[in-house]
Amino acid sequence: MTNPNPDSVLGSTVDVAEISDADFAERLFPAEQRKFSGPLGWSVTIAAASLSLITLYFAFTATIGEIATRSLHLFFTIPLTFLLYPAFKSARGNRLSLLDCTFALIGAVVFAWAFFSQDRYLNRYVGFDEVPLTDIVLGLLALFVIFEATRRTVGGVIVSLNLIFILYAVTGPYWPGLFEHRGVPLPELIETLYMDTTGIFNFVTGIMATFLFVFLLFGTLLRATGGDAVFTNLALSIAGHKRGGPAKVAVISSALMGMLSGSSISNVATTGTMTIPLMKRTGYKPHEAAAIEVVASVGGGLTPPLMGAGAFVMASLTSEPLAKILLYSIAPAILYYFSIYVFTDIKAAQRNLKGLDKSLLPSLSVTLLQGWHIIAAISTLIALLLMDYTPFFSAGACVVATFVMALTRKSTRISLRKMITTLEAGARVALSISALLASAAIIYGVVVQTGLLIKITSILLKFSDGSVLIAVVLIGLISYVVGMGMPVTASYVIIAALGAPFLQDLGLSVLAAHLIIFWFAQDSTITPPICMTAFVGARIAGSDPMQTGWECVKLGKALYLIPLVFAFGSLLDSNIYEIIFDVLCLFISFWAMQVALTGYWNRPLGPGFRLAYAAIAGCAFYATVGGYEEGAIFALIAAFSALMMVFAIPRMIRFQEPKPVQNHDTETPE
Repeated sequence: MTNPNPDSVLGSTVDVAEISDADFAERLFPAEQRKFSGPLGWSVTIAAASLSLITLYFAFTATIGEIATRSLHLFFTIPLTFLLYPAFKSARGNRLSLLDCTFALIGAVVFAWAFFSQDRYLNRYVGFDEVPLTDIVLGLLALFVIFEATRRTVGGVIVSLNLIFILYAVTGPYWPGLFEHRGVPLPELIETLYMDTTGIFNFVTGIMATFLFVFLLFGTLLRATGGDAVFTNLALSIAGHKRGGPAKVAVISSALMGMLSGSSISNVATTGTMTIPLMKRTGYKPHEAAAIEVVASVGGGLTPPLMGAGAFVMASLTSEPLAKILLYSIAPAILYYFSIYVFTDIKAAQRNLKGLDKSLLPSLSVTLLQGWHIIAAISTLIALLLMDYTPFFSAGACVVATFVMALTRKSTRISLRKMITTLEAGARVALSISALLASAAIIYGVVVQTGLLIKITSILLKFSDGSVLIAVVLIGLISYVVGMGMPVTASYVIIAALGAPFLQDLGLSVLAAHLIIFWFAQDSTITPPICMTAFVGARIAGSDPMQTGWECVKLGKALYLIPLVFAFGSLLDSNIYEIIFDVLCLFISFWAMQVALTGYWNRPLGPGFRLAYAAIAGCAFYATVGGYEEGAIFALIAAFSALMMVFAIPRMIRFQEPKPVQNHDTETPE
């Protein structure tokens, strides 16, 4: 097997000074967005860069009020969405239509009106004061432009859900049984959604308008200064030379990239273009290569310190410190990636796949030296979060610190023009998430206003009959159905609004309830039939999407099992020894599970041995139920059995193999 051309993929670094301004913008801007030149291009640049600077300014000062801050954010993002995203994917070119300009103008007007009306909105009595006709019309237009912006960026699924929820709100008396409610007149609905902090301008949009936007800008700046190349080189230097090296590079680089991007699709599109071809060329089947990259990329949304938008929404929903959520997410993320890493190693051993030539790989020390500014920035971010600084301030401080540190070396130094491009790119990256969370904010507002939250909780409690196991399985099924074709963040917000109180009523802690939902919200991106991330990986690998999706399910089993440990185990316990016990048991369980599924450990295994490894996996997993005192006996049985299987299998097989027949005519060598 020949190694890939090192000049094309291995040890590549990014020298910002040598990249032209046009290539620099192409590298950072989302591929699906329009790119303009001339006066229109400069107008978009000024608007996008201004949004980044304004949000950064708010990170270090007091904000100007909830409605004003959030409406100002939407004043920029919604019009920019109409200018940069065509109405239909089939549209070609960078030409604006009259419809695009009209929608952009409407978006600017409705949110500018809300911005200047903040004092009037906050000083009125919702449900008692008369709702002016102007506000009703502008509120309806605000809903329309948010829905259309969402449709253009992430598709129509969440828009359809919004319309269903709004229909439910206004037709309350006509619903049967428990779902019936008094109904919400249209003026009252618009009043709640547009003129108060419980609708469009609630905490969900607030998260996007503050620290989430700055975190996305932070990730964009790191990429602008060569962060993606540093992470890839770091993974290559650590694991590239090992057996099945490219697959292990995919796992490590996707974990590192995922800590910043929080987007599985973005991860696949970034790291997958290098790792998937490498895996194929070193012996992995196309669907296996795609699945390894996809499942590793999904873990980015589970890996601290960024964890995608969901971690910040979770902090607001649970009122738990973000640092606590991130801290408790470390062990599950390690277990998740351990499971994938074991799979890649077993497959490499099974097929005798070699690693890459070590002489062609980047040096670990050189890579760390080249990427010190990125490592320092991430360390600063984690330190500030653990010191209880707000996520908004922490991210803002890291953006400034990263820019200052990047200036210390020529290869990472960003010129003024490229800095403006980076600020513009940060806003461009945020557009799809901004529209998405505005839509999710509307759903959350309707759920609260109609009392649907209490009704759903009552129905689920009755159906589960008080069983936590049935409840967790129900939440998993709901997240799978609701999440089909929907980004993870929106799926999590909707399911958390409906299902978290249900799990808490059964005795689970608020953090356990939300982490269960957060992990389950990831599964629809890899589970057929609608598995968007798997589709992206399959397209890069040239494999069948469905085959890739089912391979992802087999490979990403930790995604389905760890939520059960959140419910019944001690991964979220305050006792560190309980956590360590569960982690060790899960290491054994996930290792044995992968051996049982692949049917290989040092040599091919028969059905009997595979069943034995499956039993070890089940025993070790069951040991996590309850405390370590109850599970100790099961853990010991699993550990002892695993040791026996590892060391006894070769001798047993050699003993059972028939001895060679002696030929009396010739001497048989031993």
